Amino acid sequence: MPVPIYCVGDRVQHEAFGEGLVVDVRARDFFDILEIAFSDAVRKVTSIHPQLSHETDEASVGQPLPALSGGPRAASAVAADGGDDRPAAPAASRRRGSKLGLLDPLRFPFGRSAILHLEPDSIAPFLKRRAPAPAPPEAFLLHLEALRIRRQRGFARMLALNHTRDVQRLEHQIRACLRVLREMKGRALLADEVGLGKTIEAGLILKEYALRGLVRRALILVPASLLTQWREELSHKFGIPAQIYGRGSKWGAPDFLIASLDTAKSARNRREIAAAGFDLLIVDEAHRLRNHLTQAWKFIDSLSLKYLLLLTATPVQNDLRELYNLVTLLRPGALGTFRVFRQRFVVRGDRRLPKNTPELSRLLADVMIRTTRSSTSIRFPRRDVQTRYLDLSAEEQQFYDAVSDFVESAARDEKRRPAGIPWPLLLLVLQKEIGSSTAAAIGTLERAANGRLARIRPQVRELLELGRRVRRQVKLETLVELLTERRNGKEKVLVFSQFRRTVEVITGALQAHGLRVGSFHGSLSAAAKDAAVEAFRGELDVLVSTEAGGEGRNLQFCRTVVNYDLPWNPMRVEQRIGRVHRIGQTRDVRIINLAARGTLEAYVLQVLQEKIAMFQLVIGEMDQILGNLDCDEPFEMHVFRIWSRHRRGGNLQEAFGELGEELERARERYEHVKAYDRQVFERAEGRSAR
Repeated sequence: MPVPIYCVGDRVQHEAFGEGLVVDVRARDFFDILEIAFSDAVRKVTSIHPQLSHETDEASVGQPLPALSGGPRAASAVAADGGDDRPAAPAASRRRGSKLGLLDPLRFPFGRSAILHLEPDSIAPFLKRRAPAPAPPEAFLLHLEALRIRRQRGFARMLALNHTRDVQRLEHQIRACLRVLREMKGRALLADEVGLGKTIEAGLILKEYALRGLVRRALILVPASLLTQWREELSHKFGIPAQIYGRGSKWGAPDFLIASLDTAKSARNRREIAAAGFDLLIVDEAHRLRNHLTQAWKFIDSLSLKYLLLLTATPVQNDLRELYNLVTLLRPGALGTFRVFRQRFVVRGDRRLPKNTPELSRLLADVMIRTTRSSTSIRFPRRDVQTRYLDLSAEEQQFYDAVSDFVESAARDEKRRPAGIPWPLLLLVLQKEIGSSTAAAIGTLERAANGRLARIRPQVRELLELGRRVRRQVKLETLVELLTERRNGKEKVLVFSQFRRTVEVITGALQAHGLRVGSFHGSLSAAAKDAAVEAFRGELDVLVSTEAGGEGRNLQFCRTVVNYDLPWNPMRVEQRIGRVHRIGQTRDVRIINLAARGTLEAYVLQVLQEKIAMFQLVIGEMDQILGNLDCDEPFEMHVFRIWSRHRRGGNLQEAFGELGEELERARERYEHVKAYDRQVFERAEGRSAR
């Protein structure tokens, strides 16, 4: 009989000790030494021990084999799910693998002169299974290859690299992933400096485990502002169909789920998450777990997980206790008790300063990976920013002021709030639309005039009348002039707007002037989105896109971005720029902002440019700054309240000035934390090197 193969996470049965879970596997020439967690203790047992049995050996016999029941495509899913270097889960438990990327069914690692040796014992269990339909020869070959892969051990190479899209193979990222897989057993603190691709590293590790059958269910906890970005990145780059948790969702339903940490840590959700049985948990911006007394830290600590990835560019923000707390989540006891840690590694009287740094660095190397910009050869291109402030036409200005007056008065008057309608959100969207284009605002007003808002219908109709009188749109004229000047050049231009109606207006106007233009928005199918990007890569001069183009797509072949309108949330602006200004961009990037004087967008843009130099920040730093902002509501809602409360009072400039000062203080806190982190870790690395 063949020697049983075990991997970390397998459930086993021992005649003397009962049921157990394999937590470590150490290879020997003719058997393995297993560390198995039983109910009373962790014990070492050889893989050929006569009292030990694989719980799934019996269960897998008689189950249909995916590779022999669905032709070459199903067979390729089996080959993709089994790793080439570590045993995967039994075939019966890998039916979902086809969602995670398929091998090409026409490419096999067999040479023309290769000879296939089939040992009877190795295929005997499968001969007992009856396929519902005959399979072609290609499926059989792929199945044999899947069996070969399954019998190999270790992470000699990464399967995930061949199952990604638009992911540049960077040495520091691959090296980090292999360390997590080989040395850290999937429990690691990824602490690369901002902009070096911690999200890519986490995606590669998740994909690798999924392909090998070691992770079937994963939960990703991120800040609310990054939910959509994570979903798009996982879907487009890694082929992982993650869903965002929403009201009415079930924690146990999707295999790959994304949620905010604030949502997950609530008492009701904590119980459901614990019961859902996730194999892997990824926590982005994990510095939010730095305090062991918070509900969030206790929630993560209470979960029983095979694999845990914590992502943060600033592991230490105030003192070394925060670093201790993060490491404790990953590997309890690795740094001893906090009392011992403080005595060994913290300067007495100053919890911010480390001592015995060579030993501390050695211990951290077992659980933390930190790559600095100076240690890589990556060149980050420069940003050239131009802002064009425009004066609206008389008709546009009248329409803008009338809509803003309506929004302001409606926001103040609680009696006018219609029942069953998200009134503040509706007003906020209308104010955004009037800053984008006349067409966008008219669309919402038309729906309001024909809806159940009878109390405000006369005012809405008056606004519609003003909007329909607008004939000249200054911002659109400026954009057409700007892009027709570049017509003879080879530079491609990416134009962003928040609203699909604005995208349609821009696209039509540019096409009328002879430009080759495509559009990209969230209503397109996945295939149509891919086709639009490929057309932009090829013959198109301009791609006009909504925020959907700012998520998950790498467009480094373009280097010019035009912000036709400006989101109030600076994270959205950063995501737009990040489509072209990212690792892999070889040219300096041009950013052109269009803003009408006296509008809300102009005030926000001025604050962000003057106070924190937003357009010169590295990708990822904006979120760090906003995380230090003393504000209990989303940034764009905060901006909207300033506008609606101070617009008529004559102190609007002063109110936005106070916002700018808050942002300045938030950036100073971030710079202070960044410098402290660099000091702590560079000191440890420097002394350990000596």
